[in-house]
Amino acid sequence: MEPSKPERSIERIPISRAVPGMELAKDIYSRTDQMVLGRGSVLDAQKISKIMFYSVDTITVYKMATESERTLTEQLKSSVEFREFSQRYDKTVTSFKDSMNKVIAENREIDGEELVGEVEDIIEQTGNNSRIFNMLHCIRDYDEMTYVHSMNVSLICNCFARWLNMSKDEIRTLTLGGLLHDIGKISVPKDVLLKPDTLTNDEYEIIKTHTTRGYEILRDKKIDDKIKMIALQHHERADKTGYPYGKSGNEVEPYSMIVAIADVYDAMTSDRVYRPRLCPFDVIQNFEDGNYKYNAGYLIPLLEQITEVYINHTVRLSNDAVGKVVMINRTELAKPVVQVQNEFMDLTKFRKLKIAEVL
Repeated sequence: MEPSKPERSIERIPISRAVPGMELAKDIYSRTDQMVLGRGSVLDAQKISKIMFYSVDTITVYKMATESERTLTEQLKSSVEFREFSQRYDKTVTSFKDSMNKVIAENREIDGEELVGEVEDIIEQTGNNSRIFNMLHCIRDYDEMTYVHSMNVSLICNCFARWLNMSKDEIRTLTLGGLLHDIGKISVPKDVLLKPDTLTNDEYEIIKTHTTRGYEILRDKKIDDKIKMIALQHHERADKTGYPYGKSGNEVEPYSMIVAIADVYDAMTSDRVYRPRLCPFDVIQNFEDGNYKYNAGYLIPLLEQITEVYINHTVRLSNDAVGKVVMINRTELAKPVVQVQNEFMDLTKFRKLKIAEVL
């Protein structure tokens, strides 16, 4: 039997107790039967003032969660730690953007030590790999742009390298490779790169040139050749379906394949102008279904580590039931065990159910 959607508790409160963030559980009408605000409206200072203007004394709202009931994401977003992370993140993205513009416009050399040092500062101040992924999950509301995506991929690559027990030098190379993997997009026309509609075949071919454009930008720079190959090969796939050259798995630089996984994960879990973000578990399912496109020696351990990040996270299932991820199924990573109230739902046994959203 599948779990039903739990009822939300409501309460009637005086308008004096209304605070921003509360959600109305019933429509509000004035004394002349004019609708003031509808059920489901989330209160802010302006809406509260509007209610008071119509001399409404009491309102019915959904009870707000206590600290113990709030999801990990909600707790993290309201924390000082996340605010400090966001500030460091913003500063580093701006610095990276300025550096890349100078590389393109003035043909400056790339200061890899400085760029990696800035990313490492974010990581050092944030903590372990799980914490970084949780921070990135919270920061998905940022407007998508090449620099933000590149920063995310760099942070993810740093986590990947540590999960794979790489040396310090290898970690730094992969971190810089993630940061520079999409540098070719800077020279792709913005009207094509940010087009909200379906790309034409010709436009898609233009987008695909960012790999060779990136390689050309980096070719003569004093950086590790592996980083240049990352820019060129991060869209190659092990089954020869990638671009620009349709290489097979053993022909692709291993670092490029690792960045490819980080690139796809971040792109799919971020909003785009042409589609909303996907749930991380949908992305993990896509990876599992298309595992033949990647190097399994990297993909499987990395997916296991990503999935572990979401243990204890609150999730919404496809039937709208809300629960908490409590255990991972190694054979089907996208279908963990979820606790819904007092019931433990093994999603490998409930084939019609899936995780629809990480809350």
